[in-house]
Amino acid sequence: MQNDEFQDINDNHVGVDVNSLHSVQSYYAGYYGGGGGSGGFRNLTLISGEAMQVWVDYDAEVAQINVTMAPLSMAKPARPLVSARYNLSTILTDDGPAFVGFSAATGGTLKSRHYVLGWSFSIDRPAPAIDLSKLPKLPRVSAKDRTRTLEIVLPVATAAFLLAAGMAILLLVRRHRRYAELHEDWELEFGPHRFSYKDLFHATDGFKNSNLLGIGGFGRVYKGVLPASRTEIAVKRVSHESKQGMKEFISEIVSLGRLQHRNLVQLLGYCRRKGELLLVYDYMPNGSLDKCLHDREGQHTLDWALRVQIIKGVASGLSYLHLDWEKVVVHRDIKASNVLLDGDMNGRLGDFGLARLYDHGGADGPKTTHVVGTIGYIAPELGRTGRRQ
Repeated sequence: MQNDEFQDINDNHVGVDVNSLHSVQSYYAGYYGGGGGSGGFRNLTLISGEAMQVWVDYDAEVAQINVTMAPLSMAKPARPLVSARYNLSTILTDDGPAFVGFSAATGGTLKSRHYVLGWSFSIDRPAPAIDLSKLPKLPRVSAKDRTRTLEIVLPVATAAFLLAAGMAILLLVRRHRRYAELHEDWELEFGPHRFSYKDLFHATDGFKNSNLLGIGGFGRVYKGVLPASRTEIAVKRVSHESKQGMKEFISEIVSLGRLQHRNLVQLLGYCRRKGELLLVYDYMPNGSLDKCLHDREGQHTLDWALRVQIIKGVASGLSYLHLDWEKVVVHRDIKASNVLLDGDMNGRLGDFGLARLYDHGGADGPKTTHVVGTIGYIAPELGRTGRRQ
């Protein structure tokens, strides 16, 4: 097992460790084949279950440790796998006994067995050769061992699967709640005018405050960029709890979305969620007229020619709403904050939140039974009597 704590190079290596779990020198497990050690490096897999040979030699005169390994049937390669310079006289002192032997570990994650089939040791001379024909065979893994392994692995795998499945379900539920919308059968006819909440959420980066364009009486407005078309939009979030008249309200929104005039802010569509309505408009890069009129930083300068151009544009838009469209549209909240400026500083009338539709010459003409709009911008008689002359 690779252990990053001790800087292991991988999970299949040979290392020289002296009085520490940090290797003085290490290399990938394998051997150099061919006559005289001239052959290339060949890999050996330590967990393959195949028997292998290992030679450890120490030359006290040059303080060098050599480690060589090879398959069981092969003679000792001439070239060692790992060579490390270390004076072992600093470790093997005369103060106490020294022990030579073998130890093994699995890393603590899986059950395994290690076998020493034979070994040879010598001091001051080469170790006697091992007669490979007399070595015992590696024991076979019994069915009982497999069962014990399954008893360990299966519960761990099951727990990991259940944990992963639970996390996936949790993420799906959170995703569903994040992008949940309200849909009713009557909205099918308005399908092309409806935006998905997921698209609007990603377009505005989750309605971050950094994309907030302004706060009005009817809600907050955010700038966004639609993921598919890269179109810049403005999204108004309006809170609502009542379902009464929602069908008629959406119908009027869709009707207003058919308005086409260069001095009107295009209403592109809508989206509905529980307790929330989202209206999608064209984005106006220069903001609202009132911000330009009261610009203290001097970023926008409105000379008289430009002001007249804006007034004419708004008047042209109102004429279209009152006379030229198929229905009469009464905006009912004309003020500088509802006049937006496009990239060419053309005035565009926006915010149709209070607008109402009437038929041309119909009996239900443009009149109202309650005051709507902003006091100071509506007709004086409307504020006094509740009726428009």
